[in-house]
Amino acid sequence: MMKCIIRKSACMVLAVLTALFCVRPVLAETVINCWDETKKAHYQRRKISTAINIYARKGTVPFVQHETGVLRGVEYDILRVDPSRNTFLKVDYSETPVYLSQLEDRKLLKEGYVRVGGINAGYFNNTNTQYGRPVGAVRVNNEWTTWHGSLNTPAYGSGYATAYFNRYDMEIRYHGWQKGKWKGDHNWSYMTGYLIDAENAVSGSYTYFADGKEQDITSGQVGGINYHTYGRALTIFAQKQTGQFLLIEFYGTIPDAAVKELLRKEKVTDAIRLDGGGSCQMIYDDELVNQNYSPLKQLPEDSPKFSRDAVTAKRERGFLPG
Repeated sequence: MMKCIIRKSACMVLAVLTALFCVRPVLAETVINCWDETKKAHYQRRKISTAINIYARKGTVPFVQHETGVLRGVEYDILRVDPSRNTFLKVDYSETPVYLSQLEDRKLLKEGYVRVGGINAGYFNNTNTQYGRPVGAVRVNNEWTTWHGSLNTPAYGSGYATAYFNRYDMEIRYHGWQKGKWKGDHNWSYMTGYLIDAENAVSGSYTYFADGKEQDITSGQVGGINYHTYGRALTIFAQKQTGQFLLIEFYGTIPDAAVKELLRKEKVTDAIRLDGGGSCQMIYDDELVNQNYSPLKQLPEDSPKFSRDAVTAKRERGFLPG
C-alpha cells in the first residue's frame, strides 16, 4: 500500500515538473521568410512602411495556399489567395517603419479576423530626413494615407506603376513624368491619379502583365533605380484569370525572362513588381494556410469586381480611356 502511495506521489510530482519545465508543442507558428542580401533567411531583417496582408474571418477556413519552389537556382515562395466573403487582401501602412509581423490592421483583429499572412509592398525613401516615406501611392480603406501631413498619392513616384485592388479584382495604372509632362488620360488628376474606386492602392516599379496583356505600361520609365537591370531579390503582386491573387517572393537575382515564364504558366492577367532587395519578406501562419477548400474556377458571378470581362466594360466604368 505504502509503495503504491509513493508511486502515485512520484507520478504526480513528475507530471507537475513536466508541465512546468517541458516545452509544449506549438499549435501554430508564424513562418518568416526574408532575403538577407546573400540568401533566404528566417528572421526579420528590415522594417518596412507598407504591406499586402491576407485576412480571414476567425473560425472559417482561409482560402490560402502556400508553396515553395526553385527557379533558375533562386528560391521562391508563393501565397495563393482565392478571394471570398471570408478571405481577402488589403494594404496596411505605418508612417513609422515596423517589422512585417507588426504591420497589421489591429481594428480588424478586434473585429474577429485573423491575419493569415502577408508580404512587403511598396518602395519607401531610405534617406535620413525622409526615411520611411512611401514612394508613390498608399491607399487604405478607400482613403489616401499621409506621411507627415503629405498625402501618399501617385504624384510622388515618377516612373512607378500603381496597383489598385478591391476584394475581388485589381487594376494597374501608370503615373509618372514623360518628357516633363505628367502622363494620364481624361480620368486622372495630379493628386489622386486615376479615379478608380478602389479600397487599396500601392505603387510598385514596373509591370509584367496589365489588362490581360504581357506588357510594361511604364514604357520603360524608371524611378530612382532602374530595376529592369538592377539585380536584386524581388516581390511580385499578381492576379490570375480565375481571380486568384498571387503574392510572390524571389530570394535572389533572377532574369525578368524567367519571371515572365512563370507568370505565363500561371495565366496571370496583371502583375506588378514591388519593393525588393533586403525588404523582400513574407510571413504566414502555418496552421492557417494549406487547409482543404475548393479553389476558385472563376470569379463569383455576384462579385463586385472591377470588370474583368471586357475592355469595353472597363471603359464604361471609367477604368480605361475611351
